[in-house]
Formats: sequence, C-alpha cells, structure tokens
Amino acid sequence: MKQASPCQILSMPTTQGKAEATVPHLLDAFLIPEGFNPKATALLPGSWSTLEPEMAQAIEDELKKHGVTPALCKVSVCTPKEREILEKRREDFFLPLTPALEMVFREPVKLGDSTRCHGCRMGQASFFEALKRCAQCGRAWYHSRGCQRAYWIVHKETCGAPAATASPAAVPPPKLDAHDYYTTKAPNDPEARDLMKSLCLEDDSKRGGIGLPLYRLIITGQDTPEKIRPLFGPNYGTSLEEQHEEVRLQCLLEPPPGSPAHVMITKMNMNDSCLVRVLRPATDDEEGKIAEVRGLQALIQGRVGVGNRPSVADMQAILKIYGEDWPGMLLSYSLAVRTMDQRRFG
Repeated sequence: MKQASPCQILSMPTTQGKAEATVPHLLDAFLIPEGFNPKATALLPGSWSTLEPEMAQAIEDELKKHGVTPALCKVSVCTPKEREILEKRREDFFLPLTPALEMVFREPVKLGDSTRCHGCRMGQASFFEALKRCAQCGRAWYHSRGCQRAYWIVHKETCGAPAATASPAAVPPPKLDAHDYYTTKAPNDPEARDLMKSLCLEDDSKRGGIGLPLYRLIITGQDTPEKIRPLFGPNYGTSLEEQHEEVRLQCLLEPPPGSPAHVMITKMNMNDSCLVRVLRPATDDEEGKIAEVRGLQALIQGRVGVGNRPSVADMQAILKIYGEDWPGMLLSYSLAVRTMDQRRFG
C-alpha cells in the first residue's frame, strides 16, 4: 500500500475520496475475481488500522460497501508502537536507494526549502507527520531521523556554512511555491478562477492540493505554461515540472483497470461530467520514455507473471540488467509498476 502512489492518495481533497482509493488496494492483496485467493488466506488481517480516526471510519464504511465480512471491517487507530513499525518499514525501503537518488535527481533540495525531505526528496504530502528541521543549521528538513542520518554524508558539507546575507533593501519579497500560490493567490485571480471552472474546481471543497488540478489540466489537454502559470504562479519551479512530466507520462501510458494509476486517474479526473479527455499527443521524447517503460513492464511480467506485484528482490534483479546505468532507470521502473495491472490471479 505504501508503494502504491501514496502522494496521490494523501493529496486527495476529502477523507471519503482517500478511503475509496485506498480500499481497492487493500482488497487486491487478498482477492481474485472468483473470490478469496487461497494462497493469501493465511495472510488475512485480523484487523486494520490507520493514523486518523476520520480515515478509520471512512475505510470501515467503504469495506462494508464492498461486502467484506463484518469481522474484518473494524478499523482502529494506530498505536505509537505501530507508528514506529510503519516508519521503520518506510526507512527499510527508501534508505538503500539514497545513493541512487543522488544520481537520479540532478538538483538537490535547496537549503531553506521546507516543502520536501532533503534526504529522500519526497514532498510533505507523502508523510503523515510534519517534516523535522535540522537542529544544527535550521535550513534542512527530514521526515525521519533515519533519513537524516543517511543523508548526513551530503548535508555535512553545507550544514555548518553560514546562510547568505543581504542588506535589508536588497532582500526580495518571498516567492510563493506552487501549493501556496494555488491556495492563496489563484482563487482571487479572474483568469485562474475561469480555469478552475473549466476543470470543475470552482467549488472550494473540491479544490484540495495541487495534485488534482495538475491531473485535470493534463487529462483535458490544458497543461501548457500559459495555463499552468495562472494556477501555480510564475515561480512554480522544477519540482512541479518533474511532477507534471511524470503524471503526463502516466496518463499517456493509459493504465489498465487493476493498476494503481488507473484508480487515481478515475478518482481525480473523471468523476465530473464536465471533463472531456483530450490528452495532448506524446512528443518524440515522451514516445521514447513510453517505449522504455513498456520494455520494463515486459521484463517485470516475464519475471512475476501478468497481474502480480513485483517484490523489492524482483526490482533489484531487473535493474541489475542495466549495469552501472540502473539508477537512471528507477523512475521509469516506478512508473512501469504503477501503470500495470496488479490484480493477483492465483
């Protein structure tokens, strides 16, 4: 579940929407089209738990809608010990990839940027808890002590360096990031409001974070700089550009039912009848990336079969094929997995 697009689920505007997107993944772990997977029976949970009481109730209600046995519909709130286990599992997955992430991402998170973990580069929306500031320099943020320790080999070079100073007259006004601009400036701009209306986002309760409008811009073919700037500001930056590139590729790959990406596209873009899918054609560069992802999907299916989820060991074995170039394939591999049918057929 943690590997199935957590950023996208967490950025959904309502608790009900999050529950509707989460429950299919939970059921997919234990069900096949004809019923319970016999091989998974021993793994059926005695109970479910989540971090928020509201989310617990919403998931419980959603499980009942799917006809789950009443005894398995009880959802509790995580204990402090369970939170520790959750964080440990996250660290076990991401920390071994830290050296590779350094090679994949060309630019580190800038000192003073509090919107992303400076270690694993994931945004605040990916974590349930607020990012924690480096106590020594106060200019770097991390989602956990483990991630901070792993990144220390890089951060120590700048941690003790004095912050750049400027005379009061030379200090420019603070630049709003994409999220702050969308939530504070865009609602008061006539051009942005008209664009929100075309995306069925004029209702404040539907607006949510930046994930929803970005998806809808892409799916309706309006994801051009001229349309992006009114919603996210002139300084929306490289982080949004990278997210835009990834989400657009995800849509171009046309994820099949049973894939995490298909769930998210359905929930975030096509629930409103006013939306018409007119995705812009792929560029030559995008066609090349799509071919790369399709090649990885063929390797994954050849190893684990159609409809099965690859394990971390499968990922390592497949990426080893690329030799020293394997770190550059991490993002394509992640995209390949998210856009594959992951329903288990026995």
